[in-house]
Amino acid sequence: MKTIKFNEPFISGNEIQYIRDVFDIKQFSGNGKYTQRCQGFIGARLNTDVLLTDSCTSALEMSALLLKEDIYQEIILPSYTFSSTAAAFARAGFRLVFAEINPDDMMLDIDDVNKKITANTCAIVVVHYGGYCADIRRLQELCDKKQIYLVEDGAQAFDCFLEGKALGTFGQLGCISFHETKNIHAGLSGALLINDHKFFERAMHIWERGTNRQEVLKGLVDKYSWVEIGGSFYPSELQAAFLYAQLEALDRNYQERKAVFDVYRDGLIELREHGQLGFPEFPSDFKPNYHAFFIIFNSEQECDAVREFLKEQQVMAYIGYVPLHSSRVGKKMGYHENDLPLTEEYSKRVLRLPFHNNLAIQDVEYICKLIKTCLKEKCI
Repeated sequence: MKTIKFNEPFISGNEIQYIRDVFDIKQFSGNGKYTQRCQGFIGARLNTDVLLTDSCTSALEMSALLLKEDIYQEIILPSYTFSSTAAAFARAGFRLVFAEINPDDMMLDIDDVNKKITANTCAIVVVHYGGYCADIRRLQELCDKKQIYLVEDGAQAFDCFLEGKALGTFGQLGCISFHETKNIHAGLSGALLINDHKFFERAMHIWERGTNRQEVLKGLVDKYSWVEIGGSFYPSELQAAFLYAQLEALDRNYQERKAVFDVYRDGLIELREHGQLGFPEFPSDFKPNYHAFFIIFNSEQECDAVREFLKEQQVMAYIGYVPLHSSRVGKKMGYHENDLPLTEEYSKRVLRLPFHNNLAIQDVEYICKLIKTCLKEKCI
């Protein structure tokens, strides 16, 4: 029986050629030709300032360092997210305030966020889940009204646009992932989008291990010194060369993924219309990147039954995130499962279906058929 993998990393075809070029140039450590090319490409496409990072986690950690001012600062974020979203700010000394999700799309509930804003709230960290768009316009308005920062965790949202504006550029800072599980990748890489230029100089210092190295290289200052608490945040030129080959193939990648998404949607829309499962729709003014297709069942039992049935047929589908507030670390912070009942309940109903560029249309149709069979035959 054929195994249908959950993910297979995308390959554009030019990665090895550009990596050989790095060997010819003999600059491997980073911030060279291909880093500059990647930053130029991303910056032009998204219309913002960009610093390439070795991961989205590093971009989040840089964001936390840029916003950190005193020991009393809090951030509000969803519990339904990857650990890096929270850990980056916890490591910098922020108090984490978890907010509920909207069960329709598994992203921040703005009404619950509003209730949890205090005088110590520094920022809202919003996650664009699965390549969908959070309620970013309302969150932006709320942050402006309350005079707090907005940070976008767009790990899964690179090249998504709302009303022609890129996700990751609505807040002051945006964080992108180029991990191999994403649409395009460098094995492991990311980017920090700096949408408020007042942060750019400090971000550059933090990116350069806390030094003013770039000013020295440009001849703006004559002494190399430690000016910020920074870190080793940028990727090697080998990673950047790999990523640049992928960026060049972005439009082809998009079309291939759209084809997969459309077959999933067409194959499962009937089940949604009959109330047997749910999945969100894109707003009419939104250009997605087709990162993922996830479905939300009416119960944890149905979700588990379908997942196990797919696994028996060698189809690798997985749950979404385990909520952070009820994790071991979350409990050490004083949180309990019943603090966010919607997050706790709906996180157990989400199933991520296989999604990658090598997925044949026939495979997607087969997966849809299996889900229908399981629900029809009451394998729950």
